[in-house]
Amino acid sequence: MIVNQVLLGIAGTIATIYTFYVKKQHDKNPKYKAVCDIGPNASCTRVLTSKYGTGFGIVSVLFGKNSKLNMSNGTLGCFFYVLQIIIGLIATPLLSKLAMFSSILACVGSLYLAFILAFVLKDLCLVCITTYIINAALLWSNYQTVYSTH
Repeated sequence: MIVNQVLLGIAGTIATIYTFYVKKQHDKNPKYKAVCDIGPNASCTRVLTSKYGTGFGIVSVLFGKNSKLNMSNGTLGCFFYVLQIIIGLIATPLLSKLAMFSSILACVGSLYLAFILAFVLKDLCLVCITTYIINAALLWSNYQTVYSTH
C-alpha cells in the first residue's frame, strides 16, 4: 500500500501544480480557457479562480483576505500530497497514522468542496473531481497500511 500512497501523492501533486498553472494563466489573461474547460457549466478555470479556490472560501471571512492563512487550495493540496509521499517513503507506524488522519481531513475538505461545486457554483471541475478521487484513494490506502494484518 505504501507504493500506492506514493503514486497517489505524485498524481495529486501534479494535479495541484496544474491548478497553479491555470490560475497564473488566468491572471495574465482573464479570457484564458484551461484544457479542462469543456463546457459552459464545466469550467475548471471558473471554479479554481472563484472565492472558494482560496482558503476554501472560509479563511478570508475568518482572518481577512490578506491573511497568510488565506492560501490557495492548491497550495494546501500540494503540502498534503508531498506529506503523503514523504510518509509513504518513511513508513513508520506513527507516521502512517498521521497520513491516515491527514487523509480523513482531506476527504472532509473534499466533501465540502464537492458540495460547493455542485450546489453553490453549479459547475463541474475535472481537476477538482480528480483530486477528490485521489484523496479517497489515499484514505483507503492509508487505512489499509494502518490496519493491515501482516
